[in-house]
Amino acid sequence: MKNNRIMRLLALVMLLAFMTGCNERRGEIGEIAVIVKSTTSDFWQNVRSGVVAAATEYNVNVTFGGPDSEEDYAAQNAMITAAVARGADAIVISAIDYERSADAVNAAAAAGVKIITIDSGVDTDRADSFIGTDNREAGRLAGAAALQAGGKEAVIGLVNCYPASENIREREEALRGYIEKNGGRIAASVSVASDAESAAEGALGLLRENPDVNVIVGFNEWATLGVGRAIREAGLSDSVAAIGFDRNIVSVAMLESGEMDALLVQNPFAIGYLGVQSAVELLSGIKIESKIKTSTTVITRENMFDNENQRILFRLE
Repeated sequence: MKNNRIMRLLALVMLLAFMTGCNERRGEIGEIAVIVKSTTSDFWQNVRSGVVAAATEYNVNVTFGGPDSEEDYAAQNAMITAAVARGADAIVISAIDYERSADAVNAAAAAGVKIITIDSGVDTDRADSFIGTDNREAGRLAGAAALQAGGKEAVIGLVNCYPASENIREREEALRGYIEKNGGRIAASVSVASDAESAAEGALGLLRENPDVNVIVGFNEWATLGVGRAIREAGLSDSVAAIGFDRNIVSVAMLESGEMDALLVQNPFAIGYLGVQSAVELLSGIKIESKIKTSTTVITRENMFDNENQRILFRLE
């Protein structure tokens, strides 16, 4: 009996210590503000899932938001300023505009806010870490997929989105470099808004004006959906190959049906999770890595039903 009472007492002491530790950590770490380019696409919702998982695991207060449009850098900058005014301890940011977001980020850092960049960087030396896809490698992979689909004589059209975003710029630069070294020709490029309708209109216009194009590449989720829709509407799935980034239920169906030939699938859950984890570690005085690269997988109709690729296409985390 005496031993049982002692054991219960020890258990109670440990429970109280654990609860006190949680409360102390909440006191030490205030808000971690995660500010992304937008919240409307599957990509960003999967980033949010990673953010929520990390916030739950580390028992920290995390907010998540972004503009309605992936081009609205002014609204995003206002969100950064508002997070500083609220007293956020850290900002985890995917910058819409590499240059135009720099002042807001530098002002936040000057106010003592820790900065973690995810997905797309910003022109500052005040960020402690970048977490995301190796976008130059992803661009090279897209170039290789384009040449595999269209051959060394491939004539390629590019459907791009906001060119001032660092990740988009790096993907395009790397793709162009790969094509230049390995054959093929880039015939035309269009920039579109980050929505499927604008991307489809841009892709259709590119195809009409450049009938020799036999491969078309979309650089983000919206551009990919637009490219696939354009291929379907123009009835060109047998003559024009399509390469895209990211995955959702629509683009996966396009891959299966032949409107897309390859998807470069990133790991947005890991990007969100590691962004919050790194912020927690940084605020706790733990040294963090300056760059963490997350995975990118090229999935085609030929390999999309492989077990591992099925997990990547339909993963919950």
